Amino acid sequence: MRLITNQSSNKEQFEKNLRYMCEPVDRVTDSLKVVALDLLEMMYRSNAIGLAANQVGLKIRLCALDPAWMQGQRIPIIMFNPEFVECGEEMFKAPEGCLSLPEMGLQVPRFRNVKVKFLGLDNQEYIIKDDNSLLSSVLQHEIDHLDGVLMTDRIVERVDIIYKDTIVEGGIAVNGRKEYCGTLERYTRSFT
Repeated sequence: MRLITNQSSNKEQFEKNLRYMCEPVDRVTDSLKVVALDLLEMMYRSNAIGLAANQVGLKIRLCALDPAWMQGQRIPIIMFNPEFVECGEEMFKAPEGCLSLPEMGLQVPRFRNVKVKFLGLDNQEYIIKDDNSLLSSVLQHEIDHLDGVLMTDRIVERVDIIYKDTIVEGGIAVNGRKEYCGTLERYTRSFT
């Protein structure tokens, strides 16, 4: 596994590698369990609290997260096929970073309350609900990745992104398109 970043890719490579919908898995096989644990270990080695499969070149709906890692604990969550089943109405802005966009920190608008269903390593379906914590932001950030959406797409401020060979200056990150709340209503909510 190799992390895809704007610093190691030109704009076209970066977009091609990260801007697509990842495919769901039919079931969690033994080989997928190994991949998931490798993804989790890479996340920890990178000193991160979330990592999506497409950030390392995999096209499956898989992410690993552990917001407790920031407090020196390990409470990992591995999700196959995560999807939103509920999103609250209230929004808040949270500071975020991204392994694929190192050295960039942004205040990103997110839903305060979310409920997500997913398959665990044991092939069982789980539902996780969060109200107003770091977990809510991390869930949205990682599921965004799996849907080809970056944190820069969620803001309205002007940002510069430096790619391997170029700088894209001051484009408006949100261009008026509708955003989404998972599979309930894709692209039906706006962050404006």
